[in-house]
Amino acid sequence: MPEPTPDEPMRRAIVLVPGIQRVERFVRRDRLVDNLATVERHPLAAGGEVELAGEIGRRLLPGSLRGVAARPVETDVFEAYWGDMVDDPVETGPWGKLWSGFELVAYWVFSRGTWRAFALSRFITIGLLFSGLLLILWYVSIALLVASTLRGMQPPEVLALPVLAQLYEGFLWLAAGIESFAYWALLAFVLSAVNADGLAQIGRFTKDYLENRPNEDEVGLRDRLRCRVRSTLDAVLAEPYDEVVVAAHSLGSVIALDALADWPHEADWPRLRLVTLGSPVAVLACRSSWLARERQKLLDRPPVTWLDFHSNADWLCTSVIAGLGGTVPAGVQSFELPFDAGLLGRLSGSSHQDYYRNQRVLETLATPGLLPAAPQI
Repeated sequence: MPEPTPDEPMRRAIVLVPGIQRVERFVRRDRLVDNLATVERHPLAAGGEVELAGEIGRRLLPGSLRGVAARPVETDVFEAYWGDMVDDPVETGPWGKLWSGFELVAYWVFSRGTWRAFALSRFITIGLLFSGLLLILWYVSIALLVASTLRGMQPPEVLALPVLAQLYEGFLWLAAGIESFAYWALLAFVLSAVNADGLAQIGRFTKDYLENRPNEDEVGLRDRLRCRVRSTLDAVLAEPYDEVVVAAHSLGSVIALDALADWPHEADWPRLRLVTLGSPVAVLACRSSWLARERQKLLDRPPVTWLDFHSNADWLCTSVIAGLGGTVPAGVQSFELPFDAGLLGRLSGSSHQDYYRNQRVLETLATPGLLPAAPQI
């Protein structure tokens, strides 16, 4: 390959692997593109769309700094979209959700790995432990509302059967006992303020992913997600980009790690980079021995350039190298970001989205060679 001329733009690609949030395709890609266009040290201007092998990206055109002679940089941003593979909680019936709640409690509570994760991030661990419990309590509260209504109504004729009548009376008796519990009113208030369905969705999807749960006649969820993300990476890496950056947020970092740990094309590694944002990998690796092995496999693959960004103000993540013993490769670095997030932002999880607009993250992604930007003063 001939040497590029100084006036020939360096071609870079960023492949965004987003988190579990259900939004339309390209919404998060466009958010990242618009924010990258605000970086001052590496001027970029949002351009038009670029299409390759069925993947649609947005181009960032190179700007220039007066008095600075540098090779211009052209960056294409793609999204490895998988949001359509996340089930909508509305599509699951009440009994299915109640049973799912019991499954989540059993999976997260009765595991020594989950309790080991408490030392790394008590907030993620508590969230996973309570995801199933909240779902159960939520539907118990709905059952109480039904019982309260039934007590003021004439029993239906079908309850003339002795067995059904006993079950009906037993249900009303149990509901009355729960309602008389001194702290139920306070618990009901807390449940009304918490997005139990949303929290349970995260816990349920994460569980199904780690277990690689199959869907009817299809292969497991993990296999399907990895295939989806790898198809986008394959299309981008097949192009003659000088550098390809995989920017993975939240649970997307787990999927990206899974895809790259067994990446078969050795020739891609010199130009391949990984950036993880708000990753729960270290915590979930305590519960899943498979994920722990995948993380170590990627760390052992030389040379790997892996930059990780996390924040203490983001209660849904921790450093990807937390809990690791032994030596961490020189190309793997983890940086803590000082998010300006209040208690409400931490509790609601809105601080978990701050990576998309953090200037240090954006400047790092815009920098050729993926040199981590210095902290802002």
